[in-house]
Amino acid sequence: MNSSMRRRLIFSDVIVCLFFLSTLIIFSTISDAQSQSKRETHESQVRIYGEDKITITVNDSFNPNQYYKAVGEDHRPVQLNYTNINTSKPGRYALILSAKNKQDYDKRTVLIIVEEKKPVQKSAEENKTSPSQPSASSSKAMTPEATTSSNQQATANSSTKTPQSTTEETQETSPQQVPVEAVPAQETQQAAAEQVNPTVEAPVPQTPVKQPNQITLLGTTIPYQNAGQGSGQGIINGGSVAATWGGNPIQSGTDNQNTHFIGHNPGVFSPILSLGNGSTITVTDSAGNATTYIVNGLIQVDDSGRDIHSGQDNWDQITSAGGGERITLQTCITDSINLIVFAQA
Repeated sequence: MNSSMRRRLIFSDVIVCLFFLSTLIIFSTISDAQSQSKRETHESQVRIYGEDKITITVNDSFNPNQYYKAVGEDHRPVQLNYTNINTSKPGRYALILSAKNKQDYDKRTVLIIVEEKKPVQKSAEENKTSPSQPSASSSKAMTPEATTSSNQQATANSSTKTPQSTTEETQETSPQQVPVEAVPAQETQQAAAEQVNPTVEAPVPQTPVKQPNQITLLGTTIPYQNAGQGSGQGIINGGSVAATWGGNPIQSGTDNQNTHFIGHNPGVFSPILSLGNGSTITVTDSAGNATTYIVNGLIQVDDSGRDIHSGQDNWDQITSAGGGERITLQTCITDSINLIVFAQA
């Protein structure tokens, strides 16, 4: 075999080797891309929803299920796993959340800020000063001693006058001095009696000042904020407060409309679990004007507003503004079941 043929054979072998090597690299790249795409697809099929940062106060009732929810690709709840944090001490904590559904999963790390409780401000009624008492000078002017002293001075002045008449005239005028002296004595006794038993005027009843933006039920007062669908969820996630969501977002007892309130359970809205038909709920608007509502219906619905027993769609009744002067309260019973309380003014 000559050298020319040998070179051609070596060149052919090199070409074949390079072909096989490039084929393996291409297939490996395609396989990695498919695996990566499949992994990303799996990761995106489970999502954890909620805020990136939450601020609470020391010893607040805190459960991640109140603030975060994991759902699958069909938007159904998926079990949410999380690390424990200590809310009894102020500080900043990293809360790690994870959820898995078969091969699909998601993981998030969020910031929890625990702050000291703010001191409770005194109400306007406590800051009011008591009615002023009569001054010492005015009280002294009303004492019987001052009246008696005045009467004695008047008597002394009259007695210092030089007598101009005879003894008979003195005897005739003596009876006339008796009533003159009797009048001051009666006045002195009357003034003394008034001083001993002063007339007490009944205090004028005052209408108690109502605090604005509060919901009162079953002896519990719950603060709320006017928010609406855009920011209501974020407000209740940020602290121990309720918020308006559906209906008219600005609560008023005179607009003849529905206002829909939301709040957490466990949390500020836990007391509404004890409400029943006929219970009363008092709500004050931003000016402190109070309106009382009577509970006339309670239902349990899923997250889309359908009755969990009958399947009836109650979304419009819960979130619309119509239906007269009324309120609707909503809180969670489980991750997928909500309690709805209807009340009419």
